[in-house]
Amino acid sequence: MWAAKNALEDADMGPSDVDGLVASPPFGSSKVGVYPIAEYLGVMPLSWGATTALGGASHLDSIASAMRAIDAGLAETVLIVSADPFLTRMGRSDAVGSLSSAAGPFEEPANIIPSLYAHAATRHMDKYGTTEAQLATVAEIAYRHASMQRDERTHMTEAKSVDEILDSPMVAYPFTQHQCSLVSDGGAAIVVTASDNVEEDTHDPVRLTGFGAEHTHRHITQMPDFDETGVAAAGAAAMAEADVSHDDIDVLQIYDAFTYNVIRSLEDLGFCEQGAGGEYVTSGAIELDGEHPTNTHGGALAQVHPGLPSGIFHVTEAIRQLRGEAEATQVDDVEHALVTGSGGLYSTHAVGVFERGVA
Repeated sequence: MWAAKNALEDADMGPSDVDGLVASPPFGSSKVGVYPIAEYLGVMPLSWGATTALGGASHLDSIASAMRAIDAGLAETVLIVSADPFLTRMGRSDAVGSLSSAAGPFEEPANIIPSLYAHAATRHMDKYGTTEAQLATVAEIAYRHASMQRDERTHMTEAKSVDEILDSPMVAYPFTQHQCSLVSDGGAAIVVTASDNVEEDTHDPVRLTGFGAEHTHRHITQMPDFDETGVAAAGAAAMAEADVSHDDIDVLQIYDAFTYNVIRSLEDLGFCEQGAGGEYVTSGAIELDGEHPTNTHGGALAQVHPGLPSGIFHVTEAIRQLRGEAEATQVDDVEHALVTGSGGLYSTHAVGVFERGVA
């Protein structure tokens, strides 16, 4: 409710201006549909509504779906909402246990999410020489970025060294506890509306100029290629539609359920060579003053991870960067931001390129 209210106020709108809604149900509550949420938020009646449950890819897909609905004349202003009291409703143990349902029956002997992601990470380590310290550096940077904000949007407010991250309890080799996404409460909302409703001098708008998606498998045993995820095709499509090159991208918000996700995605997106992701991270390239500042809010590793809604915060951080509102972690002169979302076991991927202003 708070996030929806503030998003509408930011857009100089109210509930009566909303005629479309996209909602991501809380994790484990797939029966919660559009219209109970719409009634709770006071945005009835609606002319269009949808739900999406693509894990961390849900919210980029929601924005793309909202834009298609507006272009088709099905709605004029769409509210996108996602929230979950993941920590207080389920707690860490139950949350981790429930996430195990993503594994299939043939993967049950190792059916916790970290162990299945760890398969891909250890292969990368064996093939390319990626080190534990390089993986931990991803988390060290995320925690540092989160610690710089110190506000209500941040779950973790203390920076951690590489040694502290490596010394935290082992979850599934090579992932220690601080290399796994948090279990948090949280929610966010985004307003998508027709360009005719936007006045640049008052609304400070952001637009999605490129979008791509790729869905490759459900079970990790059926993953087509451990050496490339669907981020590669999705990213290529998004950048082509936005007509941007790697040099045009000012900030990256990469979905980071685990530290390896960032290294893998940097390679698949073409920001570094295959196998060079670990070295790219430790070179300083993803620091705030680096070539491509990444997860400037701390990501799911250090800012917030409330289950299914976690991916929406990578989008909201991209918007804050483009609008110059990121405060302590603001990157200078951001004009293009690239955001990734990933769900399942490297299963479903979405990539969006965002720019300042309206067309």
